[in-house]
Amino acid sequence: MKEKLIQNNSDELIIFLSGWGCDDVQFKNIASSRDVLLCWDYTDLQFSFDFSNYKKCYLIAFSAGVFVAGLIQNLLPKTELKIAVNGNPLFIDPYYGIPQNIRQIFKDLSLDNYMDFRREYLVFDDEEFEYFNNHSPQRTFESCFEEINKLENYAAHSNAVMDFDCAILSDNDKIFIPSRQKEYFQGKYKILHNVAHNVFYHFKNLDDLITFVQ
Repeated sequence: MKEKLIQNNSDELIIFLSGWGCDDVQFKNIASSRDVLLCWDYTDLQFSFDFSNYKKCYLIAFSAGVFVAGLIQNLLPKTELKIAVNGNPLFIDPYYGIPQNIRQIFKDLSLDNYMDFRREYLVFDDEEFEYFNNHSPQRTFESCFEEINKLENYAAHSNAVMDFDCAILSDNDKIFIPSRQKEYFQGKYKILHNVAHNVFYHFKNLDDLITFVQ
């Protein structure tokens, strides 16, 4: 796992577990009054951050990061709030997880179809598409393919799940099926309307996202 600490001279920390295929370039403009520990690339789960300098920690897990949170929960500190964003702890579950045909689309990405994938599955409109392309991850297809295979392997050999305090779900998510996520989180969720898988264009910053669920 890769990590980057965004420092704001705060004694509070947001642990941000990003999704499959993400990197620090994609979230380099992520904002908060708190410090932010940005995590990505789950081809390994080595994690050794020192949380002792922080009085309060918050967890925001996005997409595949919702699943990864369960795998590393024994390495995480006590948190004030654990928020799942358009993801599920049961990553490859045939009902609650990412459908197999969507995971196959991940594995079939190429230069010929990557832009179509972004527009169809990750963003809601052309404005979001343009912003995404201007702040797009810089990872290779090979690293992304390795990551999805590792995630599937973790899921096949682990039953670890994290109990989240709240979930943020998009009604236009095409990666995780929204109706099934509503069932899974059983009322502990808030819905964003006319929003696709990537919700972060709809909040001023991560503090705003935390306030949204409180």
